[in-house]
Amino acid sequence: MLKIRNLNAGYGKLRVLKGVSLHVAPGEIVTIIGGNGSGKSTLLRTVAGIVRAQEGEIMLGGRDISADEPETIVSAGCSLVPEGRLIFNTMTVRENLSLGAYPRLRGDRKTDLQAELEVIFAMFPRLREREYQLGGTLSGGEQQMLAIGRALMARPRLIMLDEPSMGLAPIIVKNIFEEIRKLRGAGNTILLVEQNARAALRIADRGYVIETGQMVLEGTSEELLNNNDVQRAYLGKEYRSIGE
Repeated sequence: MLKIRNLNAGYGKLRVLKGVSLHVAPGEIVTIIGGNGSGKSTLLRTVAGIVRAQEGEIMLGGRDISADEPETIVSAGCSLVPEGRLIFNTMTVRENLSLGAYPRLRGDRKTDLQAELEVIFAMFPRLREREYQLGGTLSGGEQQMLAIGRALMARPRLIMLDEPSMGLAPIIVKNIFEEIRKLRGAGNTILLVEQNARAALRIADRGYVIETGQMVLEGTSEELLNNNDVQRAYLGKEYRSIGE
């Protein structure tokens, strides 16, 4: 599904990603964990075309998208749920969702659009209840549902989520991660960036650890959960085994 090889990227003269390589197979949940400033968000933004790759390859379904525009990448089947959600506060839930379908549903195709909305409302019933409510009046958890729903409106093959638990209460975080698990169950492929390493690894198949723009460790979720270095750096002292 996604193969990244020797990727360098950054902002101006600042190089953030340094020779990053990873892969995500169809149907997998793969998570990237790391500290603040490690390059996690820059990696997703580079795949999405928001940050330009300086060197390396980004292959989506066998095609190099490293030089493509963001809209082209969305049309190719890759959608990003950005850090901080970035919904349009003065637009309704319905309007926010409709914008997610714009690359696919151009022109006057109301019947198709309504069918797409019904799929999202079935997945997130709370959004149906809030359909004509302004995005800025939603709770944090509802806004995250809206951001995920907006990305799904493009019918992506690969969904990238950047810090979906950020700023949410623990009970809402649990619900959001359960929804991510359901997305995979519905046949989606997911690349997840998350500082809540424990929650991310518990739903992922595999994971990568990134430090100062470089991948320093990779493995199955069980391997990373039981890795002493990962436990000390990202899981807290009280974490001892995957079964706890």
